[in-house]
Amino acid sequence: MRIFASHPSALKQVFGFFGEAGHIVSLVGGGGKSTLMYFMAKTCAGEGKKVLVTTTTHIFMPGRELYASTAEEARALWAAGKFAVIGTPVPEVGKLKMPDRALLDQLLEEADVAFIEADGSKHCPIKVPRAGEPVFVPQSDLVIAVMGLSALGKPLHECCFGLAGAAELLDTAADHILTEADAAKILSSERGSRKDIGDRKFCVVLNQCDDGPRRRSANEIAARLRAYGVEQVVMTAFEPEERERYYNLSKGNGI
Repeated sequence: MRIFASHPSALKQVFGFFGEAGHIVSLVGGGGKSTLMYFMAKTCAGEGKKVLVTTTTHIFMPGRELYASTAEEARALWAAGKFAVIGTPVPEVGKLKMPDRALLDQLLEEADVAFIEADGSKHCPIKVPRAGEPVFVPQSDLVIAVMGLSALGKPLHECCFGLAGAAELLDTAADHILTEADAAKILSSERGSRKDIGDRKFCVVLNQCDDGPRRRSANEIAARLRAYGVEQVVMTAFEPEERERYYNLSKGNGI
């Protein structure tokens, strides 16, 4: 994955858990959120960290080689150099929902780093949370809001999950074409991506930064975000093979 930081300290401050321990990271938004989560989990596990992956909403059930139903199974995966995915199975849809709270709290204590998908986006590249969203565990200390740049230039009803909230936030109609200014407003708003973050650190990841025009758009969004007081912005682009690998992993198709 190519990573571009819009602020000199962003990479160290935002992705510092690659060289540190003790962080509980919640991911919100759309446009590659699950792919990014599994990339970070695999990277940290490769550094020898005990990595936990879970959700407070729903994620796809991973392969048996990564799923842990007990603390003992999670510890065995860590001992084998893998990350552990926990959650309560929902067999009829092939997904996991939030795990038993006692198990979650226990493993959050033991893990070196945890990644938690804290809302869903139905594959949309940008999201405005609905009532009751996102869902953060109290222990979470960092929120990463992800946006896919493929949303730009499309009408809200095609690119945004939480359409009613987005139209209200932007004071516009469902067929409004999403601009860089709109994206920055959603990502910086306490009714948008910064909803309920409290005193947690906050970072924006602008994903799908695949070519020059998207890089320019990402730089414009980052500049607007700084004007709104959001300093930590990272731009990412997965190579096609990486995107397929981590996308498949996020859909439960193995490592």
